[in-house]
Amino acid sequence: MRTYLPAQLLPLAQRTGRWTIKKDRDDPVLYTTNLGSYLRCRVTGTSQLVFTISNRHSPLGPGQVYAVRVDDQPWRRFAAQPGKIGLSLTPGAHTVEIMAAGNTDLDAVWSGKQGFGIRSLAMDDGGTLTAMPGRPVIDFIGDSITAGCWVAGRHAALDYRPESNYAAICADMLGADSVRIAYSAGGALRPATGGVPVASTFLRRIDQETVWTPNHPQLVVVNLGVNDRRYPLPQFVKAYDRFIHQVTTTFPGATVDLLVPFSQHFRDQITTIGHHYRLRVIDTTGWCPSSTDGLHPDQAGTTIAGHHLAQAIVPDLAKKV
Repeated sequence: MRTYLPAQLLPLAQRTGRWTIKKDRDDPVLYTTNLGSYLRCRVTGTSQLVFTISNRHSPLGPGQVYAVRVDDQPWRRFAAQPGKIGLSLTPGAHTVEIMAAGNTDLDAVWSGKQGFGIRSLAMDDGGTLTAMPGRPVIDFIGDSITAGCWVAGRHAALDYRPESNYAAICADMLGADSVRIAYSAGGALRPATGGVPVASTFLRRIDQETVWTPNHPQLVVVNLGVNDRRYPLPQFVKAYDRFIHQVTTTFPGATVDLLVPFSQHFRDQITTIGHHYRLRVIDTTGWCPSSTDGLHPDQAGTTIAGHHLAQAIVPDLAKKV
């Protein structure tokens, strides 16, 4: 079989996630700490496709999960534990996507190297792998709701759905590539799970030892704040203001839109800060009519939110393309 290693895969993944190359048991892996990061490519002339993946999860929690989609058909989910994901394909050209789709708050993604890793992609000897044509890029910055946690229920990893949460649905509707910069429980003041620090730090890094070189999106959507609700209001205002300034300077060529959290926490404060920076603040009242736990949208709720967001941001994306 013909095998593509991480160094060959990295250029194909840089538009669709925060990926880097790391060593795992002395072998390189295409590595990310972000749920919703994916590899999107075109494969031609092969009847089979085999992803070899790592499963560097915490032994105290369930294993990691990946999602795979071929030619925009429904996503299929695979446990990482076997270490391989095999697909059978018909002759011709196919669009293939593989996404980091499930982990747990126990996975030490920041300092313990317990993120997601793709070791290789193999196909028939006559097969070829090429990059997909460029599309508009949207960066989604947020917390567990943006990462896609708890969409299908209350079981960590198994019930996460970054492939079908509001960010994914919005990007699909607009024909855009997306980069997820989101961690469970994170906020402007509150550190995220997995050892991940606050948003001002995780924006700049993939993990403790890896600086992220910012990409060049047409649009950045920020959905943060709900996890800061237990901090004093003046502290939140100061921290959120600093973070939005950081976002605008990190992505100087992009339009930046701020979402009021679906829970409506800090609605007035986020609106004031957005207007100070001359940014659009998007009203999300009524966007998520159903949830799994009173806070995280379920599949029906997040689908509705994705449709609303796509309708709201299409003018901002169109003027940048």
